[in-house]
Amino acid sequence: MSKAVKFGGSSVANSEQFKKVKQIILADPDREYVVTSACGKSGQEDHKVTDLLYLCAAHITYDVSYESIFQSIVEKYMEIKRSLGLKIDLGREFAKIRQNLAQNLNLDYPVSRGEYLTGLCLAEYLDADFIDASRVIRFHYDGSIDLDKCQELLKVQVEDQQAM
Repeated sequence: MSKAVKFGGSSVANSEQFKKVKQIILADPDREYVVTSACGKSGQEDHKVTDLLYLCAAHITYDVSYESIFQSIVEKYMEIKRSLGLKIDLGREFAKIRQNLAQNLNLDYPVSRGEYLTGLCLAEYLDADFIDASRVIRFHYDGSIDLDKCQELLKVQVEDQQAM
């Protein structure tokens, strides 16, 4: 039986937590689908990535530099990458995010980047396929999830991943 598991922010707050997540996944081969939150707080002085992204968006709205806040996000993910020996090109990902932040002030975009980045890192660490939820989740006009469309898009994404 195929299972989906969800890990909240504190479960993926740093590289040590990623290691625990991997042990949990490997302990049950039925755990085939992994959903992750953005990195949470790993200590009293730390901040949740989603909170930092909201702050970046607020700074952009008021034309105030968000560089120091954004840099703390970069450092958090770079430390995870370094500690776990990941090969992912986070520099390219952060450059893309900066570019999109400058062009798009829709709040959904910046606050979704934490889950996106954590998902990329976790997928590589687990040697799993990464699927961007924005490519497979669709809603009906009434706000309910269009499961048929989601399954169709997910199948295409999985096939594309396997073809690579």
